[in-house]
Amino acid sequence: MSMDRRSFLKGAFVTGAAATATVALGGCSPSAPTEASAGSQNLASTGKHSWEEAPEPITDVAETLDYDVVVVGAGLAGVNAAEAAARNGAKVVVIERNTGISIRGVDVGHLGSKFHKQNGFDLDPRVAARFLHQASHQTTNYDLIYVWASRSGEVFDYIDELGAQNGVSMVPALSGTAKYGNWSKLPDHWRVYPDAVSFVRGGETYDMRDDGQPVNVTLGELVYNSATANGAEFVFEARAEQLVGDAAGGITGVIATTKDGKHVQYNAKNGVILATGDIGGNQEMIDVFCPISNRSDANVYAPAGYNNGDGILMGAWAGAGISKSPAAPMIHQFTLDTLEFNLTSFIMCWLAVNANGERYGAEMPFEPMLTNARMNTPGNVAWSIFDGDYEKYLMQQQPERFDRFMDGLDAVMEKWLDNGMLVKADTLDDLAQQLGIPADTFKATVERYNSMAANGEDIDFDVPQQFLAPVQTPPFYATKNVCSTLTIPFGLHVNADSQVMTDDDQPIAGLFAIGNVQGDFFGNDYPVHCPGVSHGRCVTFGQLVGSALAQGKTISEVPFA
Repeated sequence: MSMDRRSFLKGAFVTGAAATATVALGGCSPSAPTEASAGSQNLASTGKHSWEEAPEPITDVAETLDYDVVVVGAGLAGVNAAEAAARNGAKVVVIERNTGISIRGVDVGHLGSKFHKQNGFDLDPRVAARFLHQASHQTTNYDLIYVWASRSGEVFDYIDELGAQNGVSMVPALSGTAKYGNWSKLPDHWRVYPDAVSFVRGGETYDMRDDGQPVNVTLGELVYNSATANGAEFVFEARAEQLVGDAAGGITGVIATTKDGKHVQYNAKNGVILATGDIGGNQEMIDVFCPISNRSDANVYAPAGYNNGDGILMGAWAGAGISKSPAAPMIHQFTLDTLEFNLTSFIMCWLAVNANGERYGAEMPFEPMLTNARMNTPGNVAWSIFDGDYEKYLMQQQPERFDRFMDGLDAVMEKWLDNGMLVKADTLDDLAQQLGIPADTFKATVERYNSMAANGEDIDFDVPQQFLAPVQTPPFYATKNVCSTLTIPFGLHVNADSQVMTDDDQPIAGLFAIGNVQGDFFGNDYPVHCPGVSHGRCVTFGQLVGSALAQGKTISEVPFA
């Protein structure tokens, strides 16, 4: 089902950091529940989680097919791996559970490309790697991160050239998560670099195409078309079930169940690349590895039902280690019913208060700081507060994108006032009453915040002066702070070549993990110092691993081709 954005957005008021509506080419159901894992029943009966006890080997194989490279998953990572391997002469097959390729999102992060250098952005990859590594409290693999930071430029030069040959252009990032202006000069904990780009076929200026699909679909289509033109085969509606081989002897293939119910073994001469996505659709894994995600308002991964941790299960059953880094939920400040067409006006920094009328954290539009704080409030509920001078503070906070943020704002505010998603009052007492919060505490919070804004220093939470927006000019407004889980990057333990490792750090021959099933890249949170890095690592490692594996090598052994 192709979903037009207007068909499911009901209208509300977006505050905090931006996020992108997620849409899949092959069909999606964002409101579908997470998969009921058989592992939950297994835990009750055996005391072991689903990834801790391998099922009986599949023996009724109806057909065996031989390839050089087998890719499991046709998302952005898998499609790029297939394209690179096929382009370099390998016989490639991609196994995908969905009915087509699955692409979502808007921005793709990279460093060092000709495009960036021509536009005056040339960040030392060691700086970017350090920011991302330290954002995980150094629980991640710095060398793995550095591969993205130092080698993504050459990969994106290739993608840029491929696009130029096919009417697709690389442009500065279109989503609100990407930041411009002085964001790259803010203190370290708020710093955001302009590393992200988007790929467009027309003159798109927002995050959706005219057909209702997110702009990253254009990138996915570009690479998919090149992959098939170079001979890559795609087998849709087929679920990979088990790896062939084990950690000790190496992985030589995958057994999948095709749409007709048959078990087919796909042998891989050079290696298997797992690109099976995250764990956001597996409730058992969420409960164990990322329980904070249960406090978000929604799980809006698309396509729902396909991100079930299959790569972790198959890898663990074969003896692979699970990521040594904690799960890193990508939880953004929106839900599907709080997006309104292309409006990004209130992806801003407004005073945020909890159910007690108290300020509870820094309001910077910077994931994961905003969402983590919201999910730790009493009752898990909070509001953003702003006043009648909001236009002034929009200009102050985002001068480079002010016109875009004001586009259509008046009409949307009127609509949301009518449906109750936006609350308006002439006095703070009235606003507090409508929100059901203690008026005296709320007014004291506003008074303290306004005083710090007047002095130009937030001594409580260190919000920079540019982003302080005092609440003093009626009418006063409030909107509920919301957040959704987009994806939960957490996967298999890998080395800097993205080769899957055992728990004791030994590489497993013939097995690689890329995209959100690649562990050790993010830890604890998904940081936005380098926006679009999640999609960026999908493209980068997909291309690097695919290219190298076509030659029977790892990415550190051969140059990108």
